[in-house]
Amino acid sequence: MADFIELRGVRVHSLQGIDVEIPLRRLTVVTGVSGAGKSSLVFDTLYAESQRRYLQSFSAYTRQFLERLDKPEAEHIGDLPPAIAVGGRPLPRSQRTTVGTLTEIVDYLRLFFTRLGTLICRQCGQPVAAEHPADVIAAFGALPPGTRATIAFPYRTEKGGDWAEDLREEGFVRVQVGRNVFRLDQPPLPELKEHDKIWVLVDRLEAGTTLPGRLTDSVETAFNRGGGSMALLLDSGERVFNQRLVCPRCGIEYPTPEPRLLNWDDPLGACPDCEGTGLDKESGSPCPGCRGMRLGGYGQCIRVAARHLGELCAIPIAEAAAFFAGLPAPAPAGQLLLDQIRQRLEVMLRVELGYLTLNRSAATLSAGEARRVRLTTALASNLVDALYIFEEPTVDLHPRDTAKVWAELLRLRDEGNTVIAIEYDLGLLATADQVIDLGPGAGEEGGRVVYQGPPAGMKDYGDSVTAAFLSGARHIAAPTRRRPATHGQLRIQGACLHNLQNLSVDFPLGLLCVVTGVSGAGKSTLVQEALYPALARRKHKKIAAAAGGADVLGAGQLGDVVLMDQEPLSRTARSNPATYLKIFDDIRQVFAETADAKIRNFGPAAFSFNQPGGRCETCQGQGILTVDMQFLADVAMTCPECLGSRFKKEILQVKVRNLSIAGVLELTVREAFRFFRAQPAIERRLKMLLDVGLDYLRLGQPTETLSGGEGQRLKLAGHLASSRKPRCLFLLDEPTAGLHAADVVRLLDCCDRLVDAGHSLILVEHQLDVIKCADWIVDLGPGGGPDGGHVVATGTPEQIAQVPESVTGQCLRRVLNV
Repeated sequence: MADFIELRGVRVHSLQGIDVEIPLRRLTVVTGVSGAGKSSLVFDTLYAESQRRYLQSFSAYTRQFLERLDKPEAEHIGDLPPAIAVGGRPLPRSQRTTVGTLTEIVDYLRLFFTRLGTLICRQCGQPVAAEHPADVIAAFGALPPGTRATIAFPYRTEKGGDWAEDLREEGFVRVQVGRNVFRLDQPPLPELKEHDKIWVLVDRLEAGTTLPGRLTDSVETAFNRGGGSMALLLDSGERVFNQRLVCPRCGIEYPTPEPRLLNWDDPLGACPDCEGTGLDKESGSPCPGCRGMRLGGYGQCIRVAARHLGELCAIPIAEAAAFFAGLPAPAPAGQLLLDQIRQRLEVMLRVELGYLTLNRSAATLSAGEARRVRLTTALASNLVDALYIFEEPTVDLHPRDTAKVWAELLRLRDEGNTVIAIEYDLGLLATADQVIDLGPGAGEEGGRVVYQGPPAGMKDYGDSVTAAFLSGARHIAAPTRRRPATHGQLRIQGACLHNLQNLSVDFPLGLLCVVTGVSGAGKSTLVQEALYPALARRKHKKIAAAAGGADVLGAGQLGDVVLMDQEPLSRTARSNPATYLKIFDDIRQVFAETADAKIRNFGPAAFSFNQPGGRCETCQGQGILTVDMQFLADVAMTCPECLGSRFKKEILQVKVRNLSIAGVLELTVREAFRFFRAQPAIERRLKMLLDVGLDYLRLGQPTETLSGGEGQRLKLAGHLASSRKPRCLFLLDEPTAGLHAADVVRLLDCCDRLVDAGHSLILVEHQLDVIKCADWIVDLGPGGGPDGGHVVATGTPEQIAQVPESVTGQCLRRVLNV
């Protein structure tokens, strides 16, 4: 293999036949403005081709499907290492998906507990272990010399059965019932009650004089004839041995430990009361049966150092890491498991996630927490010569944490892997081995390599927007004056959700307000799960979330409240910017009014890909066909009938200014704005997309492909296009996710226009360029998880920068030079 990955003539999506050489075993950053083609190069070309080649190594049965796969459009793609992609897709929202399952730590823990754990009787608390002939021989050998012992096995008989004759036929002579011994050939025999236990005597031995061979034969005979159970009968009592997991005191039999019995997603291991969710089905409080630990009774019986799996999953990861670090070296079979558990826990500590618990539901994680949890599996692997691809690994992270995550990527590189990251942080970009800057613009104006080389050589490239910000020629300046807090305020009080400590906060209205703090400090909980539900309740909106007992004062000053979080707009390829803003309805009407459409009797419905009529029925208007790969991920291929256009041929023959309906959907927002100059209704809605900096999106681009920041801005444009209410409050969660510094400038301009129009904005944000431009800051912390949930400071950026206890304030001191 060469020392680099060679790409020639790549034309995927907006890439314009670019040539790139990516060095192996180095950290390469791909950057550029939003829409420049970064994901097209990294994910849709490199990762897609690596996956395609991997699947080609499968059986002939699988390859019959792989022949239909689309290769990335490129003249040549050289040798590729095995690829692992860590993208920014949302985490599963199921209550069953936890931090432990996402990081795979729980899988290792289940194996560790089943192999090395001690089974404790749930009734008497005594250890329960399977015993073998060697254990009996060892126990007999430990007896004082001269001690008499009888080897026996249990025999249960039904009342009235000729049990003595059965035993005589098998060659046994004596039995013991209670403390009395009887010969089977000398009546009278004892009268037995139903289910009485009889000890059948196999051999009588004396410690210190018995030959090993005789002892071994007798013990094995007793075990075999006793169904896995036998005893040493001594003058002092009986010592029972069992090859099955039976409590010697209580007689309770337990199944052999296996991972399923420790899996709360499996009926065998889940708590029967809450079915493994850890929550009471009616009240939503912790399940009283398992105390929120999700496991059934058996799972709580297997212990390692006196703790069961549910307990270890319920304590902070920092405590769990200390617990496993203190365990003595296990047998070789368990050492590999212990090493994997320790390694993954240590990675989570290094990225500042020690306050989380392994049973924490993924649905309750903040965006920054979710991103670092997702990184853990990749960062904790022991692979060498692999290709790691990361999509904005530091987005949603506080400036305090970005360097720690970036250090993990550098560690992967130092271990001999090739690391490629899409990244915008200019400070981190300077530490990369190589930078690939795409652009210079977005969409049709991008897709070219503006610069490729070491970061130090980038500053002199005038065509690069990134270089302009890197050199300081362009920068985001803090405003010379802050808007005064004279337009009223909201007050939320009594917020007690998650880690919020009975929080009460004032938010000035008519301003750009930013809620800051380290990841896990409670920002999203405060804004999305406390403030928004409380306001929505006052505005009579129907929402699923609860306000956690919080109340809000001052809601009457607002015309409406709008939440724009990072949840995907849609999980289907049928949704796109044109349909979301309802532009497509007007566009279809324009096509229906053409002469060709009227001659052919095509109404607006014929130009829809969502219903039968004009759409391609082979792919049902999706433009792609999905091949079910059974045990692999489904594979998508371009529809061979419509070639991805979504429509029938006769529909595509109807054109407006030489463009078919499919051609219009391929236009960028900026191109469409010029194309529909004569259509005021369409133009007005497109102007909203221009104002929020989404001019590079194509009208038909699936909304499921948008980043969290792009999705929020599309939601914002949609609200602005449909609402006319004054004095609205907009709540945005990390709107700069996926944005280049040049795009952040446009976002801030949009925020300023909203505030100047009389609206109020509250942003949850980590990006210092946005924070320093805020009129007011609410800083939460001081740490994450249990260490957060408090108001550290409130005020202007200059005031926050003077608070020593504020981690955000110390970062602001550097950018404000105060």
